[in-house]
Formats: sequence, structure tokens, C-alpha cells
Amino acid sequence: MNIHMDEHLLQLGHWFEAAGGGLLAVGGLVRNKLLGLPTADTDVCAPVPVERVMAIQTDEYAVVPQPFGLGTVVIIQRLGKAEHTYEYTEFRRDSYGRGGIHRPREVQFTDDIAVDALRRDFTVNALYADMRGEVQDPTGRGLKDLQAKTIRMTHPQTMVEDALRILRMVRFACELGFEIEEDTFAAAKDNAHNLDNISAERLRDEFFKILMADVQYGRTGAVYRGLDLLRQLGAIGRIVPGIAEGEDFAQSPKYHKYPVMEHLFRTCGAAAPDLRVRLAALLHDIAKPASLKQDGNMYDHPKMGAEAALAVLQNLRASKALADDVAQLVACHMFDLDNSAGRKAVVRMITKLGREQFLRLCMLREADFAGSGMGEEPKSATKWRAVLRELEEQGAPIERSKLAINGDDIMRELNIPPGKTVGELLKKAHAHALKKPSQNNYKSLVRYAKMVYTDMTGESRHPETYRGSN
Repeated sequence: MNIHMDEHLLQLGHWFEAAGGGLLAVGGLVRNKLLGLPTADTDVCAPVPVERVMAIQTDEYAVVPQPFGLGTVVIIQRLGKAEHTYEYTEFRRDSYGRGGIHRPREVQFTDDIAVDALRRDFTVNALYADMRGEVQDPTGRGLKDLQAKTIRMTHPQTMVEDALRILRMVRFACELGFEIEEDTFAAAKDNAHNLDNISAERLRDEFFKILMADVQYGRTGAVYRGLDLLRQLGAIGRIVPGIAEGEDFAQSPKYHKYPVMEHLFRTCGAAAPDLRVRLAALLHDIAKPASLKQDGNMYDHPKMGAEAALAVLQNLRASKALADDVAQLVACHMFDLDNSAGRKAVVRMITKLGREQFLRLCMLREADFAGSGMGEEPKSATKWRAVLRELEEQGAPIERSKLAINGDDIMRELNIPPGKTVGELLKKAHAHALKKPSQNNYKSLVRYAKMVYTDMTGESRHPETYRGSN
């Protein structure tokens, strides 16, 4: 069986000949070409020491050593204006410590491709191809499993050695639409507790990829399936502490068909492909059980949920910007739930969130209704979008950057120093311009800011009070 090798990879193979061994592509590139799917990362390997690879650098190729002594380097290829990056690893056998930690404790280098294949996670990822495109299947199962659309571990210790493979298993199954072989699933479930030993950053990266699994190859239903698999494996609570408390937490049948955790999964699965929206969808009702326990009702669950969401994302070492945005969406998710808010209230929310975040709130509301299982239309979100569209058609400054004045203008015109007052005046000027888009000009907003400042301080409204008054 053969695959087509891209010209830049063939060029890499020619360059590599100076190292004294035939280069092989391995893993996702070979798997995806056989499946007719697009390829991204390119892993290459050979029974050639990295020291020999390092010695053949040229103007077109740079070799960057990697830490930890695992026989891995990054090769950067420059062909004209194009640049390609490859991860090269010498054939090896890995030895792991206890606890399913991700990184091997030690490695032994080998010239046996069959030994190298067994250190890889799944048979469909242990497929190799030489520079002629000829595919090699050292485990004897990879091509069969690819045809059968099956995820199977390369050997019985696969999940014991590295617990991160549990999340990779789920991700590959969801992205590719593959089934998980029975023994592989059982081994993953038995070792799910070892996810506690994986770094937060690695858990985060794999988990976020699962939350975006449908985007990779357009696989409908991939996100919900991934979350459901994590539940079946007993892994979801180790990644998102507190979410499992909602597994059997029933909700009012008037508004919800499912218990809290199932609702969260379905809401996330129905959400638009925006990571912030999907995280908010997964976490928006996470605090319902805790809120009921604390107060005897769930009125405070948006606030408590925002705090819980922030804690979850901080534990996963997510960026502050991402964590803050998700927490804000969770805090606001009950806004106008009954569709009773008037235009002014919607404009205030747009002012508070900004255009992009407000659209995310629209998406969250739409996903929330879809995830309820009740079949109701999210009329409030439809109304919100209409208000936003109307503002944009009127030329309203949705984003603060579109406002006709800035903080420097306010300080100069009102003769006030930097500080919170300037920010408050800008905020009020922005809200004013959203309500009355025709007022978004320098003269009108300066006049408005002076009026507001007068009300705040009790100073005279006489224009001569202000330096540079119009």
C-alpha cells in the first residue's frame, strides 16, 4: 500500500540521506493520508542518532535539539518562502515509572522498527511510510484497524504507561468517528485515576481539543460524544472538578428534560465552535447543586458558577483572558431568560460585554435552549441580535475604540488627572453614544462628559469652569 509523499517531505528525505539512514514518516500524516483527510503535524523517524542529524545542518535546514535526552530534535526546513517543521525521533524503546506519568523515565535506542512501533499509543498511529510512499505496519494491526475504524492500544501497558493517552484516545475516536476497542476502553477506565499525575497544561491542551473535536474534520456530534466518553471512563470529574455532582441532579421538568450534567454536555455539544462559548456552555450550571445546598434554592448559581468556572480554568492553567471571559459569560447566562428585557437593558449588556463577548452570550443562550431538550426557541437571543444589528446599522460605537473621544480627551477637556473617574466618564459616554448614536462626535460627548462630571462632583455647570470647553 502506498501514499503520496509531498514534495517538501521528499526534499527532507534527500537531505536526510547524508545522515546515513532512510527517513520514515509516522503517525498522523500516514494515517490521515490513508483516510483521505488533511494533514498538519509531520512526525518523522529513523534508526539514526540525533547527533548525526545535528551534524548535517545547512542553510536550508536547521536542527533544534530538544531537552530530556529522548532522541528527539525539531527540523526546520526552508524552501524558498515556505517553511516546514518536523519532529524527528530516533527509533527507541520507552520505560515509564509508576503512576502513568506522561514522560518516559528512560529510553533505549534501537534499529528495530517493530520495537519503535510498540512505544506508540494506538495501532492506527503506528503506521510508517518511506519516501517512496510505501506504508509499513509493524504491529500487524494498524491497517486492519484503520479499515475497521477502530482505536486499539499497541500493547497491554499502553494506558498504564501514560495516562494522557486516555484523553488522546477519546479525541481520536471523536475526531475520526472511530470506535474504541473493548480491551483498550477497559484499560483506559482502569487507569483514569492516573490523570491526576498528568500536568495541568497537558490535560488542558487535550481537553480543549476534545471540546473542538468536531472542527478538526467536520465530525457532527463529536463534542458531546467526547464528553460522554469521559463520563463513562470516570475521567470528567478529574478534569472538571465538581461537574460530576450534577450527574443525577434533576431539574424542573418545565424547563429541562435532563439532569444538570447531561444538560451541560448537550449544551456544550450544541454550542457554536468558539472555545469560550463551549467552556461557558459546559460550566454555566455547574454550581446548581452547590447553590441549592447552600441557600435552599439556585438563585445564586450564576455567580457561584462564575467562581467555579474561574477555579476550573485556573487549575487547568488557562490564560487569564480566557478564564475571565468564560466566567463573565457564566455570570451573565441568566440575563433576560424570560425575554422580558427591554431595548435599554439589552444595550446596557452590549455596553458591558462589548460586541464579541455579547455575541458569545447570544450563542450561549441558543446552546442553552438546545441543550434543555425542550425544543423551545431562544427568542431572547433573537431579540438581542436584532438590537445589536440595529445599533450597527445606526453607526453606534459598539466597541469602546469606536468612541469619538478617549481618556486623554476627557483629561484635557475637563482638566482632571488620570484615575478611576476618567474610566467612569468614558464608560458613561460610551453608554450614552450607544443609546444615541448621533451623539458619537467629539463635541457632543465632551459636553455630555462635562455634565456627568458636574453631577458626580457637584461643580458648577458654567462652561468657563472647564479648560478648553467647546
